[in-house]
Formats: sequence, C-alpha cells, structure tokens
Amino acid sequence: MSSRRSLKIKNIIKLVVTILIFIIINFVSANFFKRFDLTAEKRYTISDYSKQTLKNLNGQIFITIYLEGNDLPLHFKKFRKAIIEQMEIFKVYAGQNIDYEFVNPTDEKLSDDEMTTLMQDLYNLGIVRVEDTQITDGQATKTLIYPSAVLTYTYYDLDNDTLISHRVGLNLLNNDPNFEQSSPENINNSLQTLEYKFINEIKKITQKKYPTVVFLEGQGEIEEANIIDLERSLFEYYNILRGELKGRYGILDSVEVLVIAKPTQAFSDSDKFVIDQYIMNGGKVLWLVDGVDVSMDSIYLYEHSFAMPANTELLGIDDQLFTYGARINTDVLQDFLSSTIMLKGISATGEERDYWYNWFYFPLLVTQNNNVINKYIDAIKTEFVSSIDTVGNNPEVKKTILLTTSATTRKIRVNFPLEINFDEINQIPNEQFFTDGPQPVAVLLEGQFPSLWKGRVVNRYMDNPSNFKEKSVPTKMIIVSDGDIPMNVLKTNGETMPLGFDKYSLYSYDGNKQFLMNAINYLADDEGLMSIRSREFKLRLLDQTTIKNERTKWQLINLLSPIIFILIIGFVFNFFRNRKYSKL
Repeated sequence: MSSRRSLKIKNIIKLVVTILIFIIINFVSANFFKRFDLTAEKRYTISDYSKQTLKNLNGQIFITIYLEGNDLPLHFKKFRKAIIEQMEIFKVYAGQNIDYEFVNPTDEKLSDDEMTTLMQDLYNLGIVRVEDTQITDGQATKTLIYPSAVLTYTYYDLDNDTLISHRVGLNLLNNDPNFEQSSPENINNSLQTLEYKFINEIKKITQKKYPTVVFLEGQGEIEEANIIDLERSLFEYYNILRGELKGRYGILDSVEVLVIAKPTQAFSDSDKFVIDQYIMNGGKVLWLVDGVDVSMDSIYLYEHSFAMPANTELLGIDDQLFTYGARINTDVLQDFLSSTIMLKGISATGEERDYWYNWFYFPLLVTQNNNVINKYIDAIKTEFVSSIDTVGNNPEVKKTILLTTSATTRKIRVNFPLEINFDEINQIPNEQFFTDGPQPVAVLLEGQFPSLWKGRVVNRYMDNPSNFKEKSVPTKMIIVSDGDIPMNVLKTNGETMPLGFDKYSLYSYDGNKQFLMNAINYLADDEGLMSIRSREFKLRLLDQTTIKNERTKWQLINLLSPIIFILIIGFVFNFFRNRKYSKL
C-alpha cells in the first residue's frame, strides 16, 4: 500500500509541476514578446522606426488588399504570402489598431454595377492594374491583376468632436524601367520596398505635425504654377512656404529644407550669407541649378536657338558651391539614351504627319540604386543638363553621385553661344563623339562644411557677429545640374499636368517626382523612413532548365522518400522490439 501511495503522490506532484510550468510559460509569453528571425537578410524583422510608428497609432487603420483569387499566377501568390507575413508583423506591434483583408476585384459574384463602382473607386485612388502573361505548352494566358491596397484611417478628433476617416490608394509593385512589372525580379524588388510603402502611407495619413520646406524666390526661380504638382505632393508631409530672403539673417531658422529651383538672376551677397549661415547651423539645401541657359520653346518656334553660358558664376554662387565641394560646369550633355520629341513632317504621299525623333539634348537617367534616394525609381527625364564635378579634398565631407548620364554621352563646352537647331535630327550621329562616359548630374554632399565667409568681415550681414559660424554642424545638401526636373507642364487653359509629363513626347516620367520626393525626405532628416528603402533581399530563383530536365526525378524523390523513411523507422522499431521481447 505504501508503495502505491508513494507512486500516487509522485504522479500528483508531476502533474502539479507540469501545470505550473505551463502557467509560467503562458504568463511569460503573454507579457514578454520576442521574435527570432533566423533569415540572412532579417526578412521578418521590421525597423525600429516602423515599430514606433505602429505602436503610436491614435486611430484604427484598415487595409484592403486587392490580391485575391484562384487564378493568380504562382509568383503573385508568393507576393501575396509575403504581404500576409508583413501584415501579421504589423499587427504584432499595432495590436487592434490595424487590421486587413484580401479582396478579389474581378470576382464573378460582383454585379456589373458593383464592378463599375469598384473600378472607378480604384481609378480615383490612383490604383494601376498589371497584365501578366504566362506561356504554358505554347498557350498564352493573360491575367489582369491589381497588386494594390487601400488604407482607411479612422480616428476621433477631440477638437471638433467628430469621427474623421481618410482613404489612400497604394500600388504595391515597383514601376522599374529595368524590369517587366510582373517579372520575378521586379516582384522581389517590390518585396524589399513593401515595408517602406506601407509605413510611408501610414505616416502620411496619421501625422499631425509637419516640418517646413521653403521654395526660395527673388532670383527668378520657377514660378509656383510651374512647380505646383511637386508642392502638392510635398504638402502631404510638410508645411510648404515660398518667399524671399532679402538679406534677413536667421529667417530660415525654423526651416527643415530650402529648395532653390532654377534661379536665373544673380544672388546678392547678403542672401548668400543668409544661406551660408543657415547651412552652418544645420540647414539642408536642394540646389536645382542650370549650367547653361537654352529655351526649347524658342527652338520649336524659330527652329533654332542658342545655348548661353548660364553657369553659377553668373548667378554669383559658384564660389559658394565650390567651397562646399561641387562645381556645375558650363557645358551641355548629349546622350544616346534620351527622350523623344514630336515634329511635323511630310510623308511619302505628300501628307503632313507627326514623326518621333530621339532628342539627344534630353538625356534619360536610369539610376544605379546606390543610395536610398535613387533606389528603385523610374527613369528621370532631363532637359539640357550639365555635368557636375566634385572638388576639394575636405575629409569631413562625403560625396555621393546620385545621378549620371549613360556611357554613350557627349559633353559639349559652352564658352560662347552655341546654336541648337532641329537640323541635327536629320543627321546621322557620329558615335565617336559619344565617348565621354557617364557624367554626374546630381551629387549628395554630407558632413561639416566650411563657411564661404570664413576669415571675412561679417558685421554688415548680422547684428551680433559673435553668432557667426565658420564651420557647420553635420548637415547635408543635394546639387542637381538641371532646373527643369521639378517643373510641371501648365496648359494655356490653366490646367496643370502631373510632374514628369513631357509635352514634347506626351509621355510621363514618374522618376522625376520620385527622385525629388526622396531627396527632400532624406534632407528633412526622415532617415528612419528612408533607411527602410535600403533593405535588400536576395533573389533565389530556381534554375528553370534544370527543373524541366529533372522534373520526373525530383517528383519521384519527393513521392517515395517519405514512404521509404517511414518504412525504415518501422523496421528499426520492430527490430529492437523483437530483440527486447525475445530475451524475455
């Protein structure tokens, strides 16, 4: 009896200990959260910036993802799986403040009216569909896919005692000119920017305090009507202002980024001083400055025009940029990789018609993805762009080339008026002239810059010279040698075309806005958001030739190996069982 009672007590103790262990494990798991990501690229780990953004949500975000249906191609099913994983990670940090669902926008159960309403809604939100073509056994199958999401943010406004809701559309696939949109490479690149795209949209619809971006006036810069599309896009992130400096020291103290867009008149010394000391105190500047002055409208009107030296020396800022570490050259670049223009011509039948011609003075820039600013953006269209040299050996300034022309570039010096006319289109270009190689046209400077006024008298520019700084705190600036990059087309009826629309080729280049938005975001110290764009996932594709040649072998291995493994385990188990009981 005593032995049986002792055994019973031991069993009760084991049961109690087991229950206690489970209680402790549940308590720890409920109160202490930790994820272990064993992938090489930390694929399932989001940035600290994303975590804080999700934890600090003051309202509810519901995400509708239009990537559902049994007819999705395999690579889009993988893309869908990755989105689900991203959403589940978001829910870990946002809790009940975020939820999602997948919807099939081409569901046959939808009525014609419902389908029309949905398509119009997606169009209004900027959603773009993708056509995927799969070829199987000589048969081509086309599928319309909407790899996109709609974010709805709902929160309670205490000031106005009302419930407010915002909706934004988000295209989840990159529009990289180097790849087909539905290609595995582009989908992989889109996976790398997935976190950035969602967090970027969440930030836009939830933030309440906006940094200030100022567009400079007073030196013949681009008028607001011709840059309004960029300002509207920036308005989602920043407080946008315009104005002149008029030599007022300290007027830029509260400004995050100063944009100088295509100045055409000389800067006064007092304005240069204000900009210099703004930089010395940590200010950031985006310089968009032409190296030459030439009018495309004049060429269209008179069939020729002259490129005039309009370099930074005439603007009076050449010494300033040189001090900081860059020089915009007085030249114009031609490139075989260029956009087109439309001209009237006479056909073989004597009828007048439109013809398309490559215009080498409008280089297209395809970035090398070497920085978060130019990572995975579309082609950028330029007009009469010049080259940039980085100068000086200041070890405290880091210089990064952001944009270059292609290897087939020709650099033409403009020391005197250079005639440009449409006769060049009818001439066969001499390839021997296009051997100058890639030419830098945008550079990022980061570090501590010396002041242009170092060692000079500054009493006339400021009331208290003791506040003068001859060396900056760590800051940054971007210099681009084309002032036309931010310009949008303004029609004669007042209609504004989107930034990137080219009135000469009737094509839209999304890369212009993408680059400028990334540049200003980077300058505005939004590095938490921008750092997400630098993540890279390795694309591990299977060898399609090997798959085709060894398909049967691997099918047999996958089919038979589990059966053989189970038989081996059964044989080993029976062997030791028979051996054990044969001794008894």
